[in-house]
Amino acid sequence: MEEVIKTLLDSGNEAIIAFTKRNLLGEKVDIEELWTLPQVKKVLKKQQSNGSWIYPNKKAILRSPTNYNQYQTYKTIAELVEFYGLNKKHDAVRRAAEYLFSFQTKEGEFKGIYGNQYSPNYSASITEFLIKAGYDGVRIQKSLNWLLTMRQDDGGWAIPLRTRNRELAAIAVKETIEADKTKPSSHLITGIVLRPFSLMTSYKGKVKDAGMLLADRIFTRDKYSDRIGIEFWTKFTFPYHWTDILSTIDTLTLLGVNHPKINEIMQWFEKHKQANGIYDVSVMAGTKYKDIKYWITLQYLNVLRRARVSMRKDI
Repeated sequence: MEEVIKTLLDSGNEAIIAFTKRNLLGEKVDIEELWTLPQVKKVLKKQQSNGSWIYPNKKAILRSPTNYNQYQTYKTIAELVEFYGLNKKHDAVRRAAEYLFSFQTKEGEFKGIYGNQYSPNYSASITEFLIKAGYDGVRIQKSLNWLLTMRQDDGGWAIPLRTRNRELAAIAVKETIEADKTKPSSHLITGIVLRPFSLMTSYKGKVKDAGMLLADRIFTRDKYSDRIGIEFWTKFTFPYHWTDILSTIDTLTLLGVNHPKINEIMQWFEKHKQANGIYDVSVMAGTKYKDIKYWITLQYLNVLRRARVSMRKDI
């Protein structure tokens, strides 16, 4: 542990250094000092008056009914929260949150990224980062309650149009496609949807069975064509986007799920640890950040400490 902490502290990245000191060394750190970094100011400068960030590829907007600005705003909030610790105390986060909440239906879903089609994955992911930004009121509860109504019969989640054998191109269809709940869930989608639940104490017990289902699926092929291969378990994103073994062990330990495959995840990371303590991993998104493997390492070490504490309690 000493070697990797030294590597993280020598990274030259102010945010990584601050979170390493706080999370791994237990030092008192004022995370709000990160809010004034030049890279944060650069991002905030691009925020629109309505609280959004504009998706950079205008051609994509012209070709698809998907609300790309909603996607870009949620993605930007995720990075500001995870990399720099911004929360709802910051005006930019509050304005972005209200922009995202403007897409919430009366039922609780955040709609639009998939056009008129249900998207439990993006709805859950938006909810996850709003919770991490400090939101926990009625609107968050509405989202979580809506997600509970969208479960498949086996207890997990899937993209509804996929359960009807429709391609993602069906997001252009105006009529909302209802799920066939008798079809199996997708571990890709279940892993995403469980993340906001794992952050809310009052909801954890409602989905622990889905956590066991997710754990059973670790290192297996998905039931649907989206990232179906086993290899996608070890293709990482941070901030979390899809489902991989890091996001999964994080979620499972927060839910209090104990499962043999958690040890398999730990063994995988141990095999991929380099001499400097940084994990040699394949990154699917976030490659524009040169320190992304450092962030993934720091996040795994945070989770590992939690997992070991949980294991000691069960002995």
